[in-house]
Formats: sequence, structure tokens, C-alpha cells
Amino acid sequence: MSYHNNSNLAYDLSLFDRSNRENREKREANPKLRLSEAPSVSKSGSKFKVVAAAVVVLAALCAVNYSNTKMDEMALMIEDQQDELQNALDDNTLLQNKLESTVNTSYIEKYAEETLGMTKVSPSQKKYISVNTENLVKVEQEEDLGFIGRIKSWWDGVLEYIGF
Repeated sequence: MSYHNNSNLAYDLSLFDRSNRENREKREANPKLRLSEAPSVSKSGSKFKVVAAAVVVLAALCAVNYSNTKMDEMALMIEDQQDELQNALDDNTLLQNKLESTVNTSYIEKYAEETLGMTKVSPSQKKYISVNTENLVKVEQEEDLGFIGRIKSWWDGVLEYIGF
């Protein structure tokens, strides 16, 4: 125990007072908590670290926001494309039904009679003819024309094949 009193201890009667001594011992046993100033982040010289961490967090939030925005845009585009596809399928079904109705033979007959003024052929309008096919086909014997004749014959065949 240290005393800051420079007096003689022989005359210090307060040392014999029990209540004062117990209070003093309690105070010395439980000294007041003194908060020492812990260096703060701003005082410790790591301002750059705080700014860098804030930039990283902000960048991460921006990246998440950007990816969510892009996903929403893609979802809307997919939805629009699905709507267009459904409309195209509906139009296709409608056109297929119209095509089937126009290809029907009864529709064709009705169109020919009403629009074109045509009538069906009666049995009295039919005439049968016979063709003598034996005399129509004539096979020619090929003559040996030589090299130039064969080239000319080949060229004529090519032109005939093309349609000239």
C-alpha cells in the first residue's frame, strides 16, 4: 500500500478504522476501469484499406444489380419471343385450315362453275380416238460421222437436253 500522504504513519489513526480500510481495500482491489483510447481505423493509418473495402463492396453490389437486370431483360425477351411463337403457330393453324378448305375437290368444282363458268363434261361430249403408234416411231441408223460429227452430235444432244 502506498500513501501519498507524507505524514508519519504512527499518528495515522485512519489505518485503524475498519470501515475506511475495507472501503480502501475494495477500491484498490477493483480499480476503476479506465478506457484507454484504442487506435481507431481512421487513426491507425489504414484509411486506404477502408476506402478499398468500400469500393470492393460497392463494386460487388453493382455487379449483382447488373446481373439481375440482365436476367430480367433476358426473361422479358424470352417471354416476348414465346408470345410471337404462339401467334405464329396460331396463324399457321388458320392458314392450314384455309389451305385444306381450298384444296377440297368440291370447293374446286364450285369455284370452276361459279367463277369461271365451266360445266362438267357430259358423255355426249366425249370422243375417243385411236392412234396408230406403230407408224409414229422411226429409228434411224447412225452413220459413222467421224470425230467432228460425233462432237457436233453430242453438242446437239446437250442443247436438246437444255431445251434449245
